[in-house]
Amino acid sequence: MNMDTKQILIQAGNHVAEVLSKIDPAQIDAMAKGIAKAKRVFVSGWGRAGNVAGILGMDMSQIGKVVFRVGDNNTPSIHEGDILLVMSGSGNTKTISIIAQEAKDYGAEVGLISTSAQSIIGEIADYNIVIPRIETPMNKIMAAKRPARDPKFKSTAGTRETYDLTPEEREAITLDQVELTYQAAFVLNEILQHKVMEEIGETYEAIHYYHNSLE
Repeated sequence: MNMDTKQILIQAGNHVAEVLSKIDPAQIDAMAKGIAKAKRVFVSGWGRAGNVAGILGMDMSQIGKVVFRVGDNNTPSIHEGDILLVMSGSGNTKTISIIAQEAKDYGAEVGLISTSAQSIIGEIADYNIVIPRIETPMNKIMAAKRPARDPKFKSTAGTRETYDLTPEEREAITLDQVELTYQAAFVLNEILQHKVMEEIGETYEAIHYYHNSLE
């Protein structure tokens, strides 16, 4: 089925705007203050979430913060006064929850961007920014037509599910694109950068100064 690209663009943009409008500004302000006071910033995440976390680290480095990405060869030990920033869609990514707990054990603070503060990493974190999921027809369609899960699998990752969807239902899913958590988080990075700049007294000129020049 061929979809109208302009229509998809407009719908996706509307959904990102709706998600951003539902984020609690107080959560953003609190995390910005935590980042601002930190001596060093560490970022971590897997998959798309990890890519968003990496961009957040870049945004922080471009306003003068010292930033390391967990897992890189040049990443030093974390200490009290540092902060670990984590992006996890569910907040329950097992490997990242271990890293978050390690950071806490070493005296660092932890900031989490996810869809739930009532999650494994959310319970560990000092700062939570919750990106709410919006209810759309896609949720109802997928819930009603989701095949029974094979009990030997803990999640659907790595499995192929076949939904008995009509062409009209598939069109609704395409236009809804409910899974815009990471797209909203990407925009959220820019907002956090602005709020941290305010906290540390930096200006936009700093972004040009700290921008990567080895290109």
